Order: sequence, then C-alpha cells, then structure tokens
Amino acid sequence: MILVKHDKVETNLKPYFYFALEQYILENILKDDEAYFFTWKIKGIVIGKNQVLENEVNLDYTKENNIDIYRRPTGGGAIYADENNSMFTMITKKAENFSFKKYLNLIIDAMQKLGLKIEFSGRNDLLYDNKKMSGVAFLQNKYGVLIHGTYMYDVNVETMIRSITPSNEKLVSKGIDSVRSRVVNLKDHLNGITQDELINHLEKEITTKEYILSPQEIDIITEMAKKYESKEWRFQKQPPYTKVIKKRISGGVFEIKLDLNKGVIENAKITGDFFDLFPIELIEKQLTNIPYTKEAITNALNTINLEDMILDIKKDEFLDLLLEGLIE
Repeated sequence: MILVKHDKVETNLKPYFYFALEQYILENILKDDEAYFFTWKIKGIVIGKNQVLENEVNLDYTKENNIDIYRRPTGGGAIYADENNSMFTMITKKAENFSFKKYLNLIIDAMQKLGLKIEFSGRNDLLYDNKKMSGVAFLQNKYGVLIHGTYMYDVNVETMIRSITPSNEKLVSKGIDSVRSRVVNLKDHLNGITQDELINHLEKEITTKEYILSPQEIDIITEMAKKYESKEWRFQKQPPYTKVIKKRISGGVFEIKLDLNKGVIENAKITGDFFDLFPIELIEKQLTNIPYTKEAITNALNTINLEDMILDIKKDEFLDLLLEGLIE
C-alpha cells in the first residue's frame, strides 16, 4: 500500500480537502494492483451522503459550541471527531468480491504489534475488548473503491453524544452512559503511546512506499474541495424530507410542516390553536416554492402584513420559529 503525503502547512485541514483528495486519487493516480493510504484529523460532525441533517445532529448544541458540520461522499451514519480522534483512508481498484475485512485486517495486524487484539465485527466495525474503536464507510464507482473511517484515540465521548443525539437532556444523559459502555478510546491501552506515534506506526506498518503530492496537485485538490465545502453539498445534498417545527409563541401554539427538497420549500402547512384573521393558506402560499434560507423566508414574510393576519402574533417570533435549526 502506498502512503500519500503532502506539505500543506495546516495540520488539521477541513474534511472537504480530504474528500477532494480521495476523489483525486481515485480519478487521477490510482492504477491497477495499487492501493493508497493516508491518515487525517478533523474537528466536527460528518454526516453520511444520504442522511437528513436535522435528524442526525443536535443543531442547538452544535451552534452553541461552534461545532462544524460536513457531509461526506460515502453512506453510513453520522460521526463526531475532535483533535483526539484520527481518520484513515484506503483506496484501491474494484474487486469482484469486495470485503471490508481484507483491508481492515491491515489495521488489525498493525494494532496486534502494539499488543492490542482488535476484532472485525458486523459490516464495518473494529472492536477492542468487545467495544467499538473504529467505524468505516464505503464508496465504489467506476474508478475504484474508497474505504474511510475513524479510530478513537481519546475522543470526548460526552461531546460526541450531545452533538449527534436529540436535545432531550434525559435521553442525552442515558445515551452518554450507554455509549461509554459500548465504545473505547485506545489511549488508555497503548502504554503511553501518543496519538502521533500511533499514526506513524500505522503508516509504517500498512504502507511500503510513498506518493508525495506536488504543489500543482495540491492546487487542483484545493479547487476540487470547493464542491464539498459548498452549502449546496453540505445542506442541500440530502434526500427530500419534511421538517416539523412546533412551539408556543405570541399568538398561540404553531405547528409548521415544511416539505423540503434540495433546499427548496415545496409545500408549507401551518396548524395550531391560533386565531387566523385571514385564511392561513395565504401565508402558506408565500412560503411555498422558495429557498429555505433566512433571506428568502424574510422576503416572503415582508410581502404580507402578518400582524393583520393572525391575532396577537409577533412577526419576529414567527420568523425565528421558521428559521429554527436552519444552518447556512
């Protein structure tokens, strides 16, 4: 396996750089009978290609704690990573009978040399002492196969759970204890080996030669990364879904259902115990077939006199309700 290296000054590049690096390797330098490997670090939440952001992430918590959110080009579930968590990527040509195990065994063997008995479990997990220490995602296209995942060195489990679970404190507290019993950080089992030493060990054991990216290649990858950095990719590249917002504000209890598709409100339905002075459908119509952005929603509400249409309502509160959980 070939180790991919670069001389970028930043030690913690954003995930979209690495997604672009994976794409570049697949499409431009991967040849038959080759396989490439590299490790990386990120800080934030990474959701799967097919996931609905608001179903997977505690948006209030992530906003309060300035935790970034990214979308990867592979399937699977949401993960949280901090500076004490490491990522890895393996890229190879397609095989008729593909199996994660063949490639994850390279990590298992490398860990064995450090005295850690790691086991393969299920579709894509690695376990230590029957606890999860790594999860893997997968992509296959005409160019080859991409495997990437995380291995836990000393990740903050409480922050991880609070970031990717609903904002119900009772559920969160139970979830922290539950997850702690099912996952394991490797730091306490490595006899003082640092995270960087662990990364160096894996690179040494898994790879036999190096591929050093040129400055010109870095420029190409940086340009490709703009796709994964874009709002369209991160927040609108999700399947159609219905967002439900329910809350008491001035004027009564409002339940708003927004049918969203590629960042556009295709249908809006407003129900509740409020008193409408004009048909509520007039407001719903203004919210239909517009982008789900602060600017578009604000402009839509500016075309009507909301206070004359619903008894005792305050426009600013209604706007805040519509924008609840929206990330731009």
